Amino acid sequence: MATERIKIAELLLDLECLMRQRGFWSHSPPPSSGYLSQVPFATDCWSLEQWLQFTFIPKIRAILEGNEPLPERCSVAPMVMSQGCGVGIDLTCLEPLLKALDEAISQAP
Repeated sequence: MATERIKIAELLLDLECLMRQRGFWSHSPPPSSGYLSQVPFATDCWSLEQWLQFTFIPKIRAILEGNEPLPERCSVAPMVMSQGCGVGIDLTCLEPLLKALDEAISQAP
């Protein structure tokens, strides 16, 4: 695995650890309707922390494990920060990691 991909994998692990520490990690899956949602981040069905846990993290891990091409551009941090604040849960503690992931994914070959 290339250095860039290792960094992304480490950032994903850091994100999961922080989400667990802050109580944002769920022990049960959200409604399966979120997987079919056409709305960005499935916000019509799931909370943003659920989307991170059940869609974003597994998807990027699968790409890394399958040695598939990463997205050319990743902009999760701005969306999570604009949507996450003011909906009953403060996700600002995730911002530095999400920004680092956006940058690492967008710059990876």
